[in-house]
Amino acid sequence: MKKILFPVLITIIASGIAIAEPQKSHECPMAKMRKCAGLCPEKMKGVETVSRNTEKGVEITMTAKDKETIAKVQEMAMVHYNSKDTMETGCPGRVEGAQIKVTNIETGTRAEITGTTPEMIKKIQRASMKEHKPAAPAKGMKANSRKEVKKVAKYACPMGCATSDKPGKCPKCGMTMTEKK
Repeated sequence: MKKILFPVLITIIASGIAIAEPQKSHECPMAKMRKCAGLCPEKMKGVETVSRNTEKGVEITMTAKDKETIAKVQEMAMVHYNSKDTMETGCPGRVEGAQIKVTNIETGTRAEITGTTPEMIKKIQRASMKEHKPAAPAKGMKANSRKEVKKVAKYACPMGCATSDKPGKCPKCGMTMTEKK
């Protein structure tokens, strides 16, 4: 009986260890097909992305400092920009009719996204401005210069004892402070 139970016990323990080992994760953007839209080479850790508008569209340059990240961004850019399935909905490469040319450079990769009509070029540049904050505005376009103005409310004691930027009670007389207009 011991001769049978011991090998069975060993087999069960060994299979439990094999199941408990973590599986290798896939970093290939095509590994999970539809869930890969978030794996944009521009948003990789250690990658600096600079976007600038050109006459015919947008030029996106992705650079890295170490060789491993450079190789990874070059590989992912080739896959990412050659399939609209791997792009997020706001990506300038998803604009209908956009032409994409990916070139590897010494420190990373460069993607040129161009359009054939002025309307298409503006759509590409607008998408780039939304997706990549450093994109410069194109000729004839205004950058999103909406600055948030922080409204500071002033509160004052009805007796005139004190003022504050927070509501509450007056520190001197204890009355409820009211908002100034």
